[in-house]
Formats: sequence, C-alpha cells, structure tokens
Amino acid sequence: MGIEIRPCRDAAEMADYGRIVSYVFASPDGMEEELATTQPDWTMCAFVDGKMAGTMGVFPFTVRLNGSPVAMGGVTAVGTLPAYRRQGLLRKVMTDGLAIMRDRRQAYAILWASMGAIYQRFGYGLASTQVSYAFDPRYVDLVDNSPVPGSIEMMDKADAFPIIKQLYIRHATPRNLHIHRSVPLWEASSLHPPKKGQPLYVAVYRDQEGEPRGHLIYSTAEDEHVGPGPGQKMVVNDFIALDLEAYRGLWEYIRRHDLVGKVVMRGVVPEDDPAPALLLEPRMLNRSTSDQIWMRIVDVEQAMPQRPYGARGNLTFRIERDDVCPWNDGTYLLETDGRATAVRRTDRNPQLTMTPNTLASLLAGHRSATYHERAGQLEAHDRTALATADALFRPEYAPHCPNQF
Repeated sequence: MGIEIRPCRDAAEMADYGRIVSYVFASPDGMEEELATTQPDWTMCAFVDGKMAGTMGVFPFTVRLNGSPVAMGGVTAVGTLPAYRRQGLLRKVMTDGLAIMRDRRQAYAILWASMGAIYQRFGYGLASTQVSYAFDPRYVDLVDNSPVPGSIEMMDKADAFPIIKQLYIRHATPRNLHIHRSVPLWEASSLHPPKKGQPLYVAVYRDQEGEPRGHLIYSTAEDEHVGPGPGQKMVVNDFIALDLEAYRGLWEYIRRHDLVGKVVMRGVVPEDDPAPALLLEPRMLNRSTSDQIWMRIVDVEQAMPQRPYGARGNLTFRIERDDVCPWNDGTYLLETDGRATAVRRTDRNPQLTMTPNTLASLLAGHRSATYHERAGQLEAHDRTALATADALFRPEYAPHCPNQF
C-alpha cells in the first residue's frame, strides 16, 4: 500500500476533497461554498495507492489572543473515509500539516472538534467554552427596567454591513480568540441563515447621539409548537454590544418579539456574558455549556511571545510528551513585563511540567495553572510557581470564538 501525504494540486483533487468532507460530515448542501474560498495549498490530504482517502484544511486566520493579533491555522475539514480508518492516516496528515504551519509561522492551530477525543491525542487543549441560551423572551426581564435611551433600526444586510463590520472590529480588538472576519467568513458564519433561503435580519443599536454601539443578526421562523402561546423561534447569529447600554437595548429588542416563544443563542455569547447577572430570573436562560475551540501550540518559542500577559514575572516550565511536534519538548524560561516577552530554552530545573495540551489551555486563558494542577494535568515542582502562572496567563476577557469555520 503506497501512502502519500500532500496538498491538493488541481480542481479535480479539490472536488475529491469536497466529496470526502461532505460524506464524512453528512453535509446535505455539499461543499460548494467552502471550496469556493479554499486554496489547494491550504489542504493536506492522504492518498492511498493514488486515491484520496483523508483530508484536512487550514485557513490562514488572524486571531486576537488576549488582545494581540496572532497568525493561527484554522484547522477544518478533517476526515477519513471509513475504509481507511484506524491505519494512522490522520496522524500523518496532522503531523505534516502542523510542520507546514510552523514553516509558515502559524505558531498556533485552532479547531472546532467533532469529537474532542480525536484531537487531544494530537496535543490540542481546550481553549474556550461554548455557552448557549434557549429561552422564552416573555420571562427574561432585566433587573434594571429603566428605558434605554438609544434606538434600534432594522437594516438591509448590504446597507448594514459596513456598520456591523466596524462594530465587530471595535468589539473584537481587546478580546480573546475572536477571529479577524474576512468577507467569506462573515458570509459563511454570522450572515449565514440556519436554513438555505431563510430570511436573515440585521438590527443596529444607536445611542442618543446616533452612533452605532451594537448589532444583532438573527432569523425568525415558525417552530414546532404545541399548545397556546407564541409559536415562532428566533435564532441569533451575532450579538455585539460595545457597552452595557447597547447590551440592554439589544436584549429589550429581542423581548419585543411578541410572537416568538423561543430564542436560541448558541455560541454567540462568551462564558463571561453578563446576562446571568442582569436578569431577574437567570435560570430562565436554560444556560448550557460545551467545549468550543481546541488549540494546539505548533511552536512554543514562536507562540509564547505573541501573547500579552496578565502580570510581570518569570516562569520556568517543561513541555514533555509532544510526539506530534517533537521540537517543542524541553525546558523553557519565560520572562515578561506583561507586554514584551522573551522565551528561550534553559538548563534550569522546571518549576512546572505539563503536556502541550495543558500549555494550550493556559495560553488561551481558559483555565488557570492551579485548576490544571488540581486536575492532574500539570505538575508543580515549586508551589509558589502556581500563583505566578495564574497571574501571568490571566486574560482580560474569557476566551470565546463567535464564528464557526
């Protein structure tokens, strides 16, 4: 059996790539939209005896990491045909793909996991949590029910786009794991209706001076409904507010949809979303959480200086058991004043020892070093170093990626 790992070379191979991904993920709409924005050299595929058997794509993203713009590989379309599974093909594809990301100076890789178990064995650590709400808008009153001074305007998508694009940029700039949205990413995610051909609406909140301060992208449709009461469902694709006034204004706008009996907000709000603190009955949100973004540190020495840190300090740590990116194994000294950071290999004894999975979670700011130590995912040789690590890796905002890819 001859195995070759390489990118697609032409349109015919890209069509094979699309068919495999469509089959693996049971996509009824096929891959036309994604293929239209995917370059062949963004792919990495496994060929067995000349036939494509496995796929992976890598989008060249720029992502805010604790407020700093960082080049990351957005891993997508990972799949292997059933007849070729359990033969190590995905490991070969992932290993070669990460090596190319390193050469391209994409020191981080991120993905949405169909199954977390698949990617943890390749060194990915959980980087953010997806928060979802499903509520009846009649029962989510705000504690502060004073009138909001601004106004809401429904806008045509084309007219609204320049406004909401700038609102997103302002919102995303200080945040953590927000992707710089290209036009194709807007179209494939926030501006993509739940069902093909379903209308999508944009509402913009303006303050008293008329300045846009937030927006909502959503759809409404009749829902499967039994019994009395409103029978429509609203699905929120994007919820962006630059301040609390805009947040309250958008929330009240949602509540004014009298024929909507269910509002679904899946993944568009972060773990530190203020709604539970603002509502009279926060349990009515039916809040649920699940894993969201998984991150992989492709190159430790390239990656770590790119992220701002939460305090001044230094830390000596060891990375071990990185069999996919073996160049990462070793002991490092991190020295930072919060903004400028140097990371180099050292002969010092490590204060902390961890896997690349744990380092990814720390760098995303998803969980603290103390949390990982208690979970058995980090070994502390110096107990005082845990407090240092907690302070260094603390983010300004909880990590959150409001875009599927």
